[in-house]
Amino acid sequence: MSDRRAYLLMLVSVAVIWLLAVRWSGLPPLTLPSPAKVGEVLWDERSAMLEGTLSTLFTALLGYALANVIALSLAIGSVYLRWLEAFSTPWVVVLKNIPFVALASLLIITMGSSLLPRLIIVVLVCFHPLLANLNQGLKAADRVLIDRMRTLHGSRWEIFRYVLWPSALPYYLAAHEIAFTTSIVGAIVAEWFLSRQGLGHILVQGMTEYRGDRIYAATLISSVLSFGAYWICRAVGRHLTRWQRA
Repeated sequence: MSDRRAYLLMLVSVAVIWLLAVRWSGLPPLTLPSPAKVGEVLWDERSAMLEGTLSTLFTALLGYALANVIALSLAIGSVYLRWLEAFSTPWVVVLKNIPFVALASLLIITMGSSLLPRLIIVVLVCFHPLLANLNQGLKAADRVLIDRMRTLHGSRWEIFRYVLWPSALPYYLAAHEIAFTTSIVGAIVAEWFLSRQGLGHILVQGMTEYRGDRIYAATLISSVLSFGAYWICRAVGRHLTRWQRA
């Protein structure tokens, strides 16, 4: 079965299960709204939903870009500065394992509900898989090829371009499939605690007002965004690594 057919089957299955659950579960519409009711909310409140979606996307994309810059800088710097990896690893481990609830509380106290604390959370969510995969890919480079490049008087840039980077690229692209989709989730979690806008805030409002239809609508949008991010990564990865298949 092809990927497209598998995903189409999944979408149809979700729709069927949802309809059957609405019909046979006995749950009230407040708890389990029908797809038609969720579609009605998406249309009637399209302005608010669009504004929230754009806010979440902005936070996710900006935080994701910053995470890439930091991860690339640390990973590449560690290749040429051996002390950098030893120095940064304990910090990376500590930051990765801070509970989001505790971190959000600290950021609220110190920075308020501005954009910066939301970006910090998104960066921390995306940063670790990018850095870990980049480090693994760079270390997996063929040492024989590196020695041959040095024998041929290859510069550091040439060794990086023709040996190290091609080795790290598949690992890096695989990390994007995790990090890019997770950036959407991280932005929503950050908005949940730290913002009065975005899909996270819409979810909070839906819970406060007991609006199950609004919660499902925001969840559906966030799922579509994450699904789209995943497919973009897959498409870009297939394009950039077509030389491997050849």
